[in-house]
Order: sequence, then structure tokens, then C-alpha cells
Amino acid sequence: MPRRINTLQNIRSNSLRDRESGCLLYMGRLDEDGYARISYQGKNRIGSDVVYEIVYGTIPQGVEVDHICHVRKCVEPTHLRLLTHRQNVIHIKAYEEKRHQRIKQLIETYPQIKGFPILITLPDLKALWDCRSPAHVKKCLLTMGRAYSEEFFYEQFEAGRGRKPALYAIAIHADLVDQLSNEDAQRESQAEESTSLAA
Repeated sequence: MPRRINTLQNIRSNSLRDRESGCLLYMGRLDEDGYARISYQGKNRIGSDVVYEIVYGTIPQGVEVDHICHVRKCVEPTHLRLLTHRQNVIHIKAYEEKRHQRIKQLIETYPQIKGFPILITLPDLKALWDCRSPAHVKKCLLTMGRAYSEEFFYEQFEAGRGRKPALYAIAIHADLVDQLSNEDAQRESQAEESTSLAA
């Protein structure tokens, strides 16, 4: 008897809809990292890859399927997109939170950055962000510039020489400041709701 071919309908029948997030949570086998595992065309594959191929077609070489919702067992087609590996790493939730925290630290320490670019030395950034080394600070700046290409700007203003440290000019667009403020307000509102429900 021929093996049953997995279809989108079969995958959906083995999943539950989270009404709040819209995620379609796969209730079958998960791997150790929490990704859905689905048998498709004779191979056991990551569920989001299978669903993407069924709905949108072949995944081109050099890109990978990313969950917009950050939920690994989600197989909702509208929550899937293609990114390069570098872009995918940039959008990892834990990294996004760390970048948001670094921007908030800049705003809290240098409130004038909301309206004007600031000049800050590499050692001051290293201390502010608790980085291991100057190279790590530079890597953080590069990643933040890529993640927020329209909202976060930095440039080496002066190269370090001898005892004089490198100086960077950093600017944050008002849209990113507003976005972070709105996220904080939402978090506080959710915390208040859960506190009032518990009371």
C-alpha cells in the first residue's frame, strides 16, 4: 500500500490554532529544539520548511524559512518568510531583546540622543553595554545598524590613537524611540492585567 503524502490539510488536522497569536501549533513530533518535524516526500523535515514549500513553492538556495511569530512549532503559512541566514540571526527574539535593551541604555544614559546624534568613546560603549572587548562593541554596532537600517545610525567619528580612544557618532531615529516606548507600555499594561487577574 503506498504511503500517504502529507498535505496542508493533514498538517492542519494535526495542529491547534492559538486564537490570541494566530499561530497554528503543530501537535505532532517536535525535535529537541522545539521545531515541528514532518515527513514529506520520503524525508523527515522541519515542519515550517514543508509548509512553506507546499504553499509558496521551492525554497531557493541561500535562504531559510523564518518564523515571524518566533514560535518554532508554528506552521501557519502567513507566519513564515524567507530570510538569509544573516537576516535570520538578526531577527532571533533573544537578540532583538538584547538590541532593544542596548538602545534603551543609550537613551537612558544620553537622553539628548532622542533629538541629536551623540559622540561616545569606544570604552564608554563597552562599559555601558557590558561588552567583553572593543571588537564585541563594533560587532554590536554593525548588527544594530543592519537590524535597524532606517532608524539606527553610527559612524566612527575619530580613530583611536595611542591613549586616545576611538570616538563614535550615534543617532537614533524618533520612530525607533517611539516603537520601544510603545513596547514598554504594552508590557506594563499586560503585567497590570495579569496582576489584576491574579488578585
